[in-house]
Amino acid sequence: MKGRKGRHANPTRSEHVLVQEPLVRPADDAGLRSRVVSEGEALKYDPEFRGPIKGRSCTDILCLLLFLVFLVGWGVVAGFAATSGDPSRLLYPTDSFGRVCGKDPGLEDKKFLFFFDLTKCASPKVIATGCPTPQVCVEKCPSKNWFYTSATADKKDLICKDTVNITQMTADKLVNEGHCARYYVESDDLAGRCIPKVPDGVIDMEGVPILDDENEPVTGELLAKASKFLARFYQASEVADGVFQDIKMTWWILLAGFGVAMVVSFIWILLLRFISAVMIWFSLVAFIGLSGFGAYYTLNKYLTLRNIDNSTMTKAEFEFTTEFSKYAELETTWLILFIITVTIFLVCLLVLIFLRKRINIAIALIGQASKAVGDIMSTLFFPVVPYILQLFFLAFFCVVALFLSSAGKAEYRVMCPGNVCVGCNGVTENATCNFETFDNSSCPGAMCQFYDYYVDPNIPRLHIYNVFGLFWSMFFISAFGEMVLAGAFASWYWAFDKSKDVPSLPVTYSFGRTLRYHIGTIAFGSLIIAIVRMIRVILEYIDYKVKQQTDSKIVRCLLCCCRCCLWCLEKFLKFINRNAYVYCAIYGKNFCVSAKNAFSLIMRNIARVVVLDKVTDFLLFIGKMVVVGGVAVASFFIFSGEVPVFKDHIPQMNYYLTPVIIITVGTFFIASAFFSVYSMAVDTLFLSFLEDCERNDGSAEKPYFMSKDLMRILEKKNKFKEE
Repeated sequence: MKGRKGRHANPTRSEHVLVQEPLVRPADDAGLRSRVVSEGEALKYDPEFRGPIKGRSCTDILCLLLFLVFLVGWGVVAGFAATSGDPSRLLYPTDSFGRVCGKDPGLEDKKFLFFFDLTKCASPKVIATGCPTPQVCVEKCPSKNWFYTSATADKKDLICKDTVNITQMTADKLVNEGHCARYYVESDDLAGRCIPKVPDGVIDMEGVPILDDENEPVTGELLAKASKFLARFYQASEVADGVFQDIKMTWWILLAGFGVAMVVSFIWILLLRFISAVMIWFSLVAFIGLSGFGAYYTLNKYLTLRNIDNSTMTKAEFEFTTEFSKYAELETTWLILFIITVTIFLVCLLVLIFLRKRINIAIALIGQASKAVGDIMSTLFFPVVPYILQLFFLAFFCVVALFLSSAGKAEYRVMCPGNVCVGCNGVTENATCNFETFDNSSCPGAMCQFYDYYVDPNIPRLHIYNVFGLFWSMFFISAFGEMVLAGAFASWYWAFDKSKDVPSLPVTYSFGRTLRYHIGTIAFGSLIIAIVRMIRVILEYIDYKVKQQTDSKIVRCLLCCCRCCLWCLEKFLKFINRNAYVYCAIYGKNFCVSAKNAFSLIMRNIARVVVLDKVTDFLLFIGKMVVVGGVAVASFFIFSGEVPVFKDHIPQMNYYLTPVIIITVGTFFIASAFFSVYSMAVDTLFLSFLEDCERNDGSAEKPYFMSKDLMRILEKKNKFKEE
């Protein structure tokens, strides 16, 4: 009994908590002795050690100072973006004078952009030079076909620039001098632009063919071709505008969906506390069932659509639109989804069959984590703190990126319909020009009109800074949550009597220790991951550029190998960081020492890590996917109108998939916040268990700290209790 009393003695010198000496172990740990030289020495029993030490000091202060300086710099970038940008430029069209339709003074009621002669856009050079035809803001798009002739010379039918006084000129002069459009056709509003809705063949007005400025017939094919090249400019704006409108109409439904996701995740975690084995097996079966149902549903949709013509758009609309809801009408989309879901189904089924014994052991480990979470219920609510902080930094990044993308001054260029600039003296197509002083007397037909916003050369660098700030801040907050939870669960594990010795308010104390001493360590670890992630993003950008400029399979293969290696490196570093945070939460050492000691401990027990820890992570991931998949499937059927009860309550949307995707992504992050508690509990308890096995042997002098259930699972026992 003296040995047991010694376990509860108050430590006198916390500096001697970790003593590295060889330890002779029983037969079941015989292999440990052969690895101590190359993988670090096993831990020696220390009667004063009782979990997270109290005597510690600040760690990695230089990294903390670097992080604070970086945040100040990020604030400066945000200030520059706020004073230089105008997000309305991205969502609304701009006329030939550089004014934003529906926003700038005098254009509040004119929300749509009209092209005088859309056939001028039917050229690949439009992508580089812009469309060489006047563009004006109008209140509504044309609802009929019309073109100018002496018989139709009625000024009330003209669409003109608002910079001219049409009362002082004849209709003939207004059209011939380019102040008003010579023709227009029935159009639809797509992304704030008037895009023709035309049939095949020549377009006519009451049987008379419509002619353009070159006296050539205007055909549906020509307008469709023009729409195709314009789409290169306006794809992102169309989707962004439609998604924004959908979010505005369904915001209350999205909030309700997030609330449901939070309730489902909480109930799922709560049930794990009492019936962990049932919930894990149910997760496996449910996930396999969901993937199987997904395979059946996607195959059925593919077979249904295979022989059906689902084209509901005109040629011009089809070339212009990027509505992702239209892809639901394509059989190829459902074939790809079928291949993905059936692959997931088969992989999970094989894992269930061949790893069923190890799954049983992992379930038992999750059960122990459930007890730890049950004894420290505040850990279930703590993820809300880093979750809110991550939302704040994500919103901050999006706002800064939006303002940076819209920063710049209006740039005007010379536009030359046809070849009017050929042979002109002093007028060069696509050259920059001054809108107010431009003189086309030497080159009639040339125009100086708005092209784009001039971007400061430093803007791309600021975008890089902003992206890196997002990565570093998100990884920093995630690491902070991990270390706080690790400290709380370590306090639970290293309590010899779990019913009496667990300290009160373990999450609060762990939060205080982390905030006071180890913010620098968190900044160090998150900086490493942020750098690797940034390199991956740069490599993705290089790969994107290479795809556009070359078809070399060797280069593509090398880039693919580099991307794969960097992905593996990031995963490995995250694994090292996570365990380093656990060690730091327990011992209070700096990042490098904690990472070294944690890695050495893992390598000395690599077989157990692979068998138990990774299988446990897989099971928790499956549980999370069941929650996400269930909410995603339910939202898909509700918003697609296949649930009669909700059909009359769902507003009309541009893309019904918008709320489905947003709710699914939101559910993933919400479920991740809850399941991360269990994942951190498992990792902390497992690392503590490995230390427990090396420090102690189950004797009266060195009893195990692990619970009875964990001893039974791993075939350990405290010998003095049997005696």
